Order: sequence, then structure tokens, then C-alpha cells
Amino acid sequence: MSDTKPDQFDQTITEVAESIGSTLGALAAKANAAKEALTPSAATKAKVVKKARSVERSAKAITRKVAKKVSAGAKKAKKAATKTKSKAKKTVKKAAKKVRRGRR
Repeated sequence: MSDTKPDQFDQTITEVAESIGSTLGALAAKANAAKEALTPSAATKAKVVKKARSVERSAKAITRKVAKKVSAGAKKAKKAATKTKSKAKKTVKKAAKKVRRGRR
């Protein structure tokens, strides 16, 4: 009987070790499969880069258009301010002229 217990103990330990090894192998396989699924392929990376370049070009074009409109608006505002200033100068000159005429 003393010989049977160590053999059973060894057999049980072997079965537990095989079970643990099998579980670890399955986990490693699933982890590898998940990694492969989450890692984008070269084709996917190329599509992303192409789309990013397209979006960048579009953003630059919009920026140029907005800058052009802002510049045009600033020019109009400057022109209007200059026109108002010159009108105000003329009005002041006319008023000063009338005042001088009234003194005579």
C-alpha cells in the first residue's frame, strides 16, 4: 500500500500539471488571436493614411477660403472707414468755413 500512494500522488500531480499547461496554452492562443485581430493590416493602415491626407487637404482648402473671405472683409471695412473719415473731414471743413463766413 505504501507504493500505491506515491504513484497516485505522482499521477495526480501530472494530471494537474497537464491541465494547467493546457489552460495556459489556450489562453496564449486566445491572446495571440486577439492581438492579430486588433492589429490593423498594411492595407488598413494605407487606407487610414490616404483618408487622413484627404482630410488634411480639405482642411487646408477651407482655411484658405476662410482667410480669403476674412481678408476681403477687412479690406471692405478699411475702405469704409477711410471713406467715413474723408466724409467727416469734409463736413468739418464745411462747418468751419460757415463759421468763418458768419464772423465776417
